[in-house]
Amino acid sequence: MFRRISKQFDILLRFNDKTNSNFIMCQTSLISRNIVRISTRSFEQNVEAVSGNVITHNKLRRLNRALDSLYELIYSQFNDINSEDYKVIGPQMSLLLNTLKGLCNTFKNLRKLGDNLKEVECLGRNYSALYELNSDIKRFRLNREYSPNLTKALENASSVINLI
Repeated sequence: MFRRISKQFDILLRFNDKTNSNFIMCQTSLISRNIVRISTRSFEQNVEAVSGNVITHNKLRRLNRALDSLYELIYSQFNDINSEDYKVIGPQMSLLLNTLKGLCNTFKNLRKLGDNLKEVECLGRNYSALYELNSDIKRFRLNREYSPNLTKALENASSVINLI
């Protein structure tokens, strides 16, 4: 099962490498590689937890730091993401969110969290933050291309914020 999921990540990564980078404005390749790397890591930790192996505090901390970095990277590129970019990172982001949700649910079902309680709570917050960011990209970046009223309102809000 792990090999099948790993192959799916490899396929998504190869798809990203074959994408014509001339049309991609944001750092799609970097974001994509980070998503695939973190998805693989979170899936491995989920398999370890389900099989009864102890997940170390350091592994969870590293995963949370990687999720924080991914959030900051995507957030910094938020204004540059377009529909071409999202065709690449959208499916990968969905896979990452599903993997993180599964990992969070696995930890919720475990009775003994011990030292990992704070890191598991942080993992839940990271999942929520990435979920919201993904929703915002869909709602405000992708749908914005099809809604001239929303585009105008966002431009007005941006100009007001720049004045402050």
